[in-house]
Amino acid sequence: MLNRKSSAGIAIWLVLAAAGPGVAFVHAQSESDGASYTPDRTPWDEPDIQGIWSPGYILTPLERPEEFADQEFLTDEDVAALEERASVPRRDQRAEAGTVADVEGAYNEAYTGRGKEVVSTRRTSLIADPPDGKIPYTERGQAAATAARAKFVSEIADNPEDRRDLDRCRGVSIPFVSGTSGTFSRVVQTPDAIMIYHEDGHIGGGYRTVHMDGRSHLPSHIRQWLGDSVGSWEGNTLVVDTTNFTDQTSFHGSGAGLHMVERFTPVSEDLIMYRVTVTDETAWTQPWTVELPLHRIDNQENQIFEAACHEGNYALTSILAGARVLEGRESTR
Repeated sequence: MLNRKSSAGIAIWLVLAAAGPGVAFVHAQSESDGASYTPDRTPWDEPDIQGIWSPGYILTPLERPEEFADQEFLTDEDVAALEERASVPRRDQRAEAGTVADVEGAYNEAYTGRGKEVVSTRRTSLIADPPDGKIPYTERGQAAATAARAKFVSEIADNPEDRRDLDRCRGVSIPFVSGTSGTFSRVVQTPDAIMIYHEDGHIGGGYRTVHMDGRSHLPSHIRQWLGDSVGSWEGNTLVVDTTNFTDQTSFHGSGAGLHMVERFTPVSEDLIMYRVTVTDETAWTQPWTVELPLHRIDNQENQIFEAACHEGNYALTSILAGARVLEGRESTR
């Protein structure tokens, strides 16, 4: 259980870590918005991006580590060092029986996915803007994000709602950015809507409907867990505008005021450059943008599975019972 929490953190969401010219090619495609590629069309003459897409299991963090300071892209030496470090098994031997480390080790390398390759663009962080690769927190946003992280790693729970995200698979707010344990999304298109089923393992999953019929957003008093999404095409790029999140939304200091604009740009048959810009003036001093390449997954293999981790999960009962035991010990001292 403890390991599940740590692996679900923001040590993030690729494969194809190509060297030299290959990286320049991927990066050039992202900068040109796929101008050199003409995707297939649907019967109603829109770019066809249907299929299963995933960033893969990557180790590139959301924010730029201090060791890379003003360095936007990794060198060959950087890539080799990071991937060698990530390839070392973390749980190849059992810890002392009955210890916390032993319990964590129950989720060993065979069952816990983690990134072992840098993102194929070789960015030092998934944040492409601001240029420093950092989340531009306001004072309020920083405090909210810190409180959320503290709650996330806490082993104490006073009631079931304290564990709603972790043990009921309700942690997804933004696909691909909220978690990096091998996220997958299936895209299905119709003339009036695009449906996206997003699955992020133990972090959670969800179904999104992107309305493509020109409608406006829902009234501000109507709130939805994954927000209200309306979309349009700008050339070959799908632009999805999402608002109306709930007061239970928690994304790096943001809440119900979260506004996100996603851009899905096909740059080859098997590659989409995904960019999402998030805005909330109460949480951040400016909008910030994440860039992530999404790779096509074999539809015939159909390896996208619902986690549904709250079904039959006894972790919540155990955590609540353990908290009451600790309280009892404190009261007898």
